[in-house]
Amino acid sequence: MNRYDVVVDATGNPNGLSLSMSLCRPMGTLVLKSTCAAGVKGFHSAPIVIDELSVVGSRCGPIDVALDLLEKNSTSTDENGGVPPLRMEKYVTRTFPLSRAREALEFAALRSTMKVQLVMEDEEE
Repeated sequence: MNRYDVVVDATGNPNGLSLSMSLCRPMGTLVLKSTCAAGVKGFHSAPIVIDELSVVGSRCGPIDVALDLLEKNSTSTDENGGVPPLRMEKYVTRTFPLSRAREALEFAALRSTMKVQLVMEDEEE
C-alpha cells in the first residue's frame, strides 16, 4: 500500500480515520477535517504513536482565502504571495458532468482512482 506524507481525513467515519492513519508514512501528518461524532468504539491510537504521526485538526478557516488560492493555481510562487503552486489537477483522475453522477460514483470506487470531480453543469450537446 502506498503511504503519503500528508493524509486528510474528511469522512467523519471511524473506518475512514483508521484507513487515513494507515495511509500516512511514518512521521507523516494526518489532518482531521471532520470529527467522528458517534465516537470510535475500539479506537486504537497505537499507529499514531508507533509511526510518530502528527495529527492536526482543521475544522474551520478562511474559506475565501482557500478558494482564492485554488482559483489562482498559478505556476509562479511570486504570483501566489510566496505560496508554491498547488497543481491540484494532478489529483483529479477524471471529471464528470452532474448528469453522469452514477457513473462517476462507480468510477470513484475503482482502486486506481484518486479523485473524481463532478461539474455542476451538464455537458453541451
